[in-house]
Amino acid sequence: MPRVLIADDDPLSADLLAEHARKLLPEAQVQLAADGTAAMAEMRKAPVGLLLLDLDMPGLSGRELLEATDPGCPVVIVTGDPSFALDAYRFNVADYLVKPVTFERFAQMLRKVGPLTGGDDGPRDQVFIRAGQEIVQVRLSEVRFIRSDSNYVRFVLDGREVSSLMNLKDLEHKLPPGFVRVHRSYIVNLVHVEKLDSMDVKVGRELIPVSGSYRAELMRRLDLL
Repeated sequence: MPRVLIADDDPLSADLLAEHARKLLPEAQVQLAADGTAAMAEMRKAPVGLLLLDLDMPGLSGRELLEATDPGCPVVIVTGDPSFALDAYRFNVADYLVKPVTFERFAQMLRKVGPLTGGDDGPRDQVFIRAGQEIVQVRLSEVRFIRSDSNYVRFVLDGREVSSLMNLKDLEHKLPPGFVRVHRSYIVNLVHVEKLDSMDVKVGRELIPVSGSYRAELMRRLDLL
């Protein structure tokens, strides 16, 4: 499974980031390091799929860790100093987050970073779907939601849809944990959920209805505070 390493000596910030990560990446292994030396030790143990890095830490600094990080590992700077935004991109980082990091901003960052690597036993992101006479490649991380339409299901991505003759109930059990059934006709990808209210969830520009029978499971998967 992919590993998410949070290197931050601020326990409140680290716990908040870990909470966001566990909600949106339930398949990932989330680990914390309270200083640069501990972070370096974790990085040497096994590949890291995503590094959330505070710049100002005791021991090795965030800048020193950047020098030692595998070039294939996405690094996201997390800091309380908004003035560092321009300098951050000189380090070739994937994104830059200012504390305190909101759930919506964290989800936006994950969409930008894309699928995580760092483990061979995690769920596959690339799948092939039979669409009529064609077989179409789809990345599950890019699927915003899935809608049942008569005997078909529609995989809704950013700017396109893929329709396939299948049953939503059967499909539900084949999807990775980040996908949650919220209605008899809808499954949503938690990575793309921006807001939740009493009646629906907002996914991009779409409002997806949430029925009472599925709401409890949705709330459990979100692990709300």
